[in-house]
Amino acid sequence: MRTQTYKKSEPELVNFTGKTVYSGIDVHKGSWNVSICLDDMFVKRFHQEADPKALQSFLTNRFPGAKYVACYETGFSGFSVQRELAELGIECVLAHAADIPQTNKEKLNKTDKVDSRRIAEALSKGMINSIYILDKQAEADRAFVRYRRGCKERLKARKAAIKMKLFTLGIKIPPQFDKSHISKKYISWLSSLTFDEPITKFTLDFMIADVEELRKKEYDLNKCLRKMSVSDRYKDIYIELNKIPGIGLISIMTLLTELVDINRFGSFKKINSYVGLCPTEFSSGEKSMHGKITPRANKGLRTVLVEAAWTAVSCDPAFTQKYSELCKRMKKNDAIVSIARKILSRIYAVWSKKIDYKIGVR
Repeated sequence: MRTQTYKKSEPELVNFTGKTVYSGIDVHKGSWNVSICLDDMFVKRFHQEADPKALQSFLTNRFPGAKYVACYETGFSGFSVQRELAELGIECVLAHAADIPQTNKEKLNKTDKVDSRRIAEALSKGMINSIYILDKQAEADRAFVRYRRGCKERLKARKAAIKMKLFTLGIKIPPQFDKSHISKKYISWLSSLTFDEPITKFTLDFMIADVEELRKKEYDLNKCLRKMSVSDRYKDIYIELNKIPGIGLISIMTLLTELVDINRFGSFKKINSYVGLCPTEFSSGEKSMHGKITPRANKGLRTVLVEAAWTAVSCDPAFTQKYSELCKRMKKNDAIVSIARKILSRIYAVWSKKIDYKIGVR
């Protein structure tokens, strides 16, 4: 009797070609909580060490051949995780925490597991708009300008602390120093003060030393900022924006490092929303109500534009006239916000459309 033998076939490997695997990551310093969705179906949730290579290894072993897309919320890790994942072949986007959809139940039960699954499901359904990913040079320049702004704020706080200290001691500040910036003469006057308690003098001397140190640091930072403004990366657009009344070195470099690429906005409405100069709106049916400017803003940009507006109304006749008209129907502070919005509109036109700025044109 003839017998027939059958050759054992090799097991067929699973392949996910044409599929997309979405990873929602809740990032922490030492560990990540990761949720996985295959297309729009939730698959798995797990805990891993804070290592992009560990995630890549899991995805390539579990879902070979698939396209990998990951997302995490902006936070302390910045763009570093995004860059590492991208180098490993995993497309990665960053999301603003407030823009990720969530239910009331998720708000009341906020855990790492809930957050990672919420990110993964929103990503798989196309409900996440990624923030703009900076290159390393742009990120470094922005960090420098923000650090300078922080030093300026600390210097302002130290000056106010000295004045408050004098008030509590019952010492009147001479009129020539009361509202002026801290000058060498002012510091000399402060150093000459005497007190019954030696420790008070000791305290004031340290406060003065803080101010002098921060003033020196501010000088050095401004010097570095001027060098940055004439670098190949910024000099051309810096020259054009410098023609607009009200904005100077600090304002322009804040704009250039925060906005980076003006073409990423597409319209003035989008850049106005990003800066935070648009009003809040509550509309329903035939009723429409507009409130104060939105609390969501790039505070650094909004601040420099409002400061620029106060200068512009005294430098450009067009802004002077517009401000005068606005003050007839609204408060001065509200009017100056409208002027700041007009300045932003002109910045957008000069930067994106290469329009030459002309003073006095409405």
